Amino acid sequence: MPVRVVAMITIDENEPLALARYLDVTTPLLEAAGAQIINRFTLNEVVVGHKPAKTVVIVQYPSREAVSVVFDSQQYKDIMTVRDTAFLDYS
Repeated sequence: MPVRVVAMITIDENEPLALARYLDVTTPLLEAAGAQIINRFTLNEVVVGHKPAKTVVIVQYPSREAVSVVFDSQQYKDIMTVRDTAFLDYS
């Protein structure tokens, strides 16, 4: 059964090299897992509460196991410090 993961992110515009490195590693991981970005949008205003991030990305994986293939991989674990540099918010 397909699984959708919602990532709420704010890119650190001062760290373009970190973002490029993160995408260089994660794009092939997503492709190998059969995942695809199905929607991406910018949060311009919040009616109630606070703005949790600037951008929302929805990624669809073919299964829960495919999600684990990406996030439990050594390649992903190795790039986490770069992720933390590339994004001001990532949840």
